[in-house]
Amino acid sequence: MKSIPPLYLVAFMAAATVGLLSGLYSLLTRGRRQRISEIRAEADRRGWDFRLRRWLGDPTAFRIDGWFRNGLTWVLKTAPNTTDQHGWSVLLGLHIPRLGGAMDFAILPRERGGAGSGPFALRLSPRVQSRVAAFSVAAGDAAGFFRDAQETPSGFQVFDNAYKILTLKGGILDSPQIPTLAKEWSNWPQGTIVPKEILAWRDHFGVHLQARLPATPNLTTINHCLDIAEDFCARLPAPIPSNTAPASILDRLLVRLMGL
Repeated sequence: MKSIPPLYLVAFMAAATVGLLSGLYSLLTRGRRQRISEIRAEADRRGWDFRLRRWLGDPTAFRIDGWFRNGLTWVLKTAPNTTDQHGWSVLLGLHIPRLGGAMDFAILPRERGGAGSGPFALRLSPRVQSRVAAFSVAAGDAAGFFRDAQETPSGFQVFDNAYKILTLKGGILDSPQIPTLAKEWSNWPQGTIVPKEILAWRDHFGVHLQARLPATPNLTTINHCLDIAEDFCARLPAPIPSNTAPASILDRLLVRLMGL
C-alpha cells in the first residue's frame, strides 16, 4: 500500500482546518448576520443606501445614507470598539450634516473618576483657543465651547446621574424639552440593544449622536435611535454660524477621516 505523500497530507490538513474555522465562524456569527440582513432589507425598502464596511475588520459593520420624514439627510455608521474601554463592543454613530454650526451643546457621560476628570475638564484661554483655531476651525469652536460651557441639569434624576448636558449661557435646550429627551434616552423599548453610553453634540460638521452598544444592533435598535434623533433634531434651533474662515488642512483631513 502506497503511503500518502507528505505534501498531500499537509494540503488536506490545511483544507480541513480552513473548513472547520469557516464553519465555526458561520455558526458563531449567524445571529449577527441575520440582524444585518434585516437592517439591509429595511434600508432597501425605504430607498436608503446600505453598504458594508468590511475594511474595518468587522464583517457586520455597515453604513446607511438615509433621511428623516422631513427630508433631513443623515449618515449612520457602525464600527467595532478599538479603544481600551470595556463594556461595549460596537459604536453606532449618527451624523446629520445640514445642522452643522458653532458648537453650542454637548451631552456626555459623567466621568467615572469624578465630575472634573477627563479631557472635557480642560479649559483653554482665549489666546490658546485662537492658536488652536488657526490650525482647525472645528477644534477652535470646540475649545471655546468647553471653556465657557455650563452644566444644565435635565431634572430627570436617572439621566442626570449618568449624563451631563453642557450648554452656553442662556443655553439652546429649553427646560420643557430636556426631560422628554432624558426619558427617551433612559428608557429603551423591549427588544433593543440597550447602549452602555450615549453622546450627542453639534460641531462644524453637523449634529452627532453616538451610542456605545454591547453587541451588534438589531433593526429595533436602529429604528429607535433614528426616532430619538429625528425628535431631538426637530427640537433644536437653527445652528449658529461657525467661524467662516476657510477650512484648514486639518479640517479637511477630519472630513475625509469621518467620511463626510
